[in-house]
Amino acid sequence: MLRTCVLVIVCDLLNLTQSFGQQPWQNFDTTTRASLRGLAAVSKDVAWACGSQGTIVRTLDGGSRWNRISIPQLDKLDKLEFRSIHAWDGNRAIVATAGQPAVIMKTIDGGSTWLKVYENPSPQAFFDGMRFFNDQTGLAFSDPVDGGLLIVKSLDGGNSWSVIEPSAIPKMEDGEAGFAASNSTLFVSENKAWIGLGGGSAGSSRMFRSNDRGDSWAFERVEPILRGESAGIFSVAFDGEFKGVCVGGDYRKESTAEHNIALSEDGGMSWRSPKKSRPLGFRSCVVSALVRAPSAAAESPMWLTCGPTGCDWSSDRESWQALSETGFHVLSVSIDNVVWAAGSDGRVAKFLGLRDRR
Repeated sequence: MLRTCVLVIVCDLLNLTQSFGQQPWQNFDTTTRASLRGLAAVSKDVAWACGSQGTIVRTLDGGSRWNRISIPQLDKLDKLEFRSIHAWDGNRAIVATAGQPAVIMKTIDGGSTWLKVYENPSPQAFFDGMRFFNDQTGLAFSDPVDGGLLIVKSLDGGNSWSVIEPSAIPKMEDGEAGFAASNSTLFVSENKAWIGLGGGSAGSSRMFRSNDRGDSWAFERVEPILRGESAGIFSVAFDGEFKGVCVGGDYRKESTAEHNIALSEDGGMSWRSPKKSRPLGFRSCVVSALVRAPSAAAESPMWLTCGPTGCDWSSDRESWQALSETGFHVLSVSIDNVVWAAGSDGRVAKFLGLRDRR
């Protein structure tokens, strides 16, 4: 009976995908041509995105209209990049720069004013990701500073940040760092946190893992995903605290479907390759959501992953199928289970296959 139910769900998901053809996305005009790599989906109506050229955009009406938001304190800086963003609602959001100056900025009035809530003076600081466990507790991490991974933590909704003691973090290997491709190489769930790494000399990638909301860390080798100067883990996601997927590969070899995915069943303590098929190229983001196929009686788990050459989906993590040739840099799932996507040339879209759970 269980096997029959699973078969029906998989067939329904396949029919759902085929019904969309090559374009299962509702695309929006954000009025910018920036490369968008940070995305915070709040609901089916509210989303924030950020990226190159100091770009921050926001919609309050489901994507029909977008307004460009500036941070006056940073407007005059050249090559300003935002790749990490979190939003609580249409008014409250927080962003971190990728590069110099290494700052975290917060707004509580929809971007009319911004407050600098953290700054690291080191020229080595480069924020790769920022996530919140709840309304108050969040983590952000940077490339290595003085040889060690920089991780900062907030307990008051991002209003202030403290540095995690370096002795509580594993030592970095030569050339190892994070990739700020989608603000998703850091993932948090309940009390746990994961940071996927890459870069440096050839070998297996590593996953840093915390069971106490970032106060202490251990690491595991992720053998299926190789690291290198332009290769490693680019995104990690968990469905709960145990079933995980991390994706990546080599961003200089976008169409190479090798060493680009790993799975875990034990909260990230061990990782393996899928048993059947893998995504079709380098992938920069992965998320877990719920989907209702046309003939299904209930919503079912679905994994989505994206990269510049396209997107893939899976219902069981073991078998991945092409979803579209349209590529994105980042995906984000709202609290009402709507998947938003963002990418190059200011592109933002919604995945049409998910329904509102409210």
